[in-house]
Amino acid sequence: MFRWRLLAAAALAVAGLCSAQSDVELGNLQIHGFATQALVATSHNNYLSMDSRNGSLAWTEAALNVNDQVNDRLRAGVQFHYTRLGVFGGDDISVDWALGDYALNQYFGLRAGKVKIRWGLYNDTQDYDPGYMWSLLPETMYAVDWRATDLAQMGAEAYGKVPLGEHLGTMSYSAYYGNYFYSSSDGLMESFKEEGLNFTTPPGGKTPGFDLRWAMPVSGLEVGGSLMMYNATGTLTNGTFNQPTAFWPAYYAQYDFKKFFTSGQYSKVVEYNISNIAGSGPSIDGLDQRAWFAMGGYHLTDKLEAGAYYTHLLDAGHDNSDPDNYFRDWVVSGRYDFNVNFYLKMEGHFIDGNAVGFYTFDNPSGFARRTNAGVVKLGFSF
Repeated sequence: MFRWRLLAAAALAVAGLCSAQSDVELGNLQIHGFATQALVATSHNNYLSMDSRNGSLAWTEAALNVNDQVNDRLRAGVQFHYTRLGVFGGDDISVDWALGDYALNQYFGLRAGKVKIRWGLYNDTQDYDPGYMWSLLPETMYAVDWRATDLAQMGAEAYGKVPLGEHLGTMSYSAYYGNYFYSSSDGLMESFKEEGLNFTTPPGGKTPGFDLRWAMPVSGLEVGGSLMMYNATGTLTNGTFNQPTAFWPAYYAQYDFKKFFTSGQYSKVVEYNISNIAGSGPSIDGLDQRAWFAMGGYHLTDKLEAGAYYTHLLDAGHDNSDPDNYFRDWVVSGRYDFNVNFYLKMEGHFIDGNAVGFYTFDNPSGFARRTNAGVVKLGFSF
């Protein structure tokens, strides 16, 4: 099976090389993509559904996106994505996003279709591995094993930029509304299963929300906030499931100065899941999670950059001395770009707690409190 996953990644890469040589002939049509293969090894718990205690190659990704600038205002595009992360993902090609984008002017534009959700600093860019240094973004907010659910929604997004004057900077906004479904092949559905909830089909609901960010008059400094709202309903094999509207705000800042960059984010979500099991009545399961991260990095040379981050999540509604209810991760990372196409990432994680990213099905003897993890990822982009 692993051989076939590598062939799929290689096929997308070859397609990209061929398309890159045809840019002139294709006019306004642009084709880009990437392929990555990672090795993940951990000291204690298996991580992200992989057999990582023995060292695992079960994280393969490839993506191909096609964009057509139809005219000065209208763009159409789609991205196809292959992901295999342990038992998550699958051997089928999925669609990350597919949309039409009409930009009336800098103040107002409209996207419609399967549109990426602009939430926090990185939600709408986490599907493009070549675009950032980290092998794993902070799992507390940008969980790679939940990405298929969190990335996009079916609906519309209004967006634009409003200059505030020479001394006040620029304000950017995004407001969206649509529908989403929990992905049948990611870690969220596995978490429900481990709680004893088995669905006939994945639940889904509405996703209204907005993002507002201010590019301040200080060069390289940006601050902002997002609010994602979502609900869900679904049918269990033995009852019904209802998730009333949850509110997920995020507050963030980032700063770029010459070769140095830093960013931070805080979020809080309160969520209730109501299960009505036949013969036993309704059951309410709630969480009150707060999470934050701070990260920074430096471009040592044109090809080499290094950085570190710390992230922390806790469930305020439960005992925070229990490792099942918190997650802390100290991370050091580096990236080397061999040329414009090939790059290598190396990363170390020092994890305390197991509130996210760990699953009981591949840790049948229970969880150790602390786990060290190493990730080596080879990537190709075009």
